[in-house]
Amino acid sequence: MKIIMTSLVLAGLSSSVFAANPKPSSSTLTSALEVLSLPLENRRMVVRDQSEKFYSTFVGLAFNEKQPMSLRWKALMAVADAKGEKATNDLLRAGNHSLWFMRNGALVALKEVNPAAGAELAQKLVKDKALVVRTAAVDLLENDKSPEVRELLWSELNQNYNFKNKQSLWIRSKIVQALAKAPADKELKTFAALLSDSDRRLHVPAVRGLEKLTGVQLGEGKVNQAKLVQLWKDYLKKEQVEF
Repeated sequence: MKIIMTSLVLAGLSSSVFAANPKPSSSTLTSALEVLSLPLENRRMVVRDQSEKFYSTFVGLAFNEKQPMSLRWKALMAVADAKGEKATNDLLRAGNHSLWFMRNGALVALKEVNPAAGAELAQKLVKDKALVVRTAAVDLLENDKSPEVRELLWSELNQNYNFKNKQSLWIRSKIVQALAKAPADKELKTFAALLSDSDRRLHVPAVRGLEKLTGVQLGEGKVNQAKLVQLWKDYLKKEQVEF
């Protein structure tokens, strides 16, 4: 049914959708806008099939200050869908844009089409002024096990901009979750110290890190968070781990 519907939709598009045109024209722009109005699955199908015909138009729409954010976001995602890794330069340009949603979109797109380039950009944007951009940067870096990235994430955990009115922002738990995926031996005391952090959202990911480092599982069945944290504090004290 989806294939049939897609065929019907494409049949309704103007003939310029399928016409070769190296420079965007008014008809190409109209057709590109029609493509961007399609449901996501159909849109991606058309974009990938007609990548050469629409690519420059999508780039133009993404960077057009007169267009609404929703359309520019779709256009930027279409840039990535159209050329994949070959779209890297345009996506990196978006990653340096003055508008937060362009920087955010660049990270989202690069995570899919060029994770290596995305990781380099993420190491810069993890310090971005926009919380949503910083969060996207953490998402992109969460599987990076390099000492440099781990050191960067640890340093970001207690930056002033990750607090608001002295209250911990939720990105801090995202950072600990990322770090707990592959904890390093030298980080045991650091994870232990997080059990006393005022933001309780950090406690469970800190426990996960400790479990991986020690190979120890505490508590039987479903133990509430407060009890689990106390069990770990007692265990660490018994093992003479200072934190």
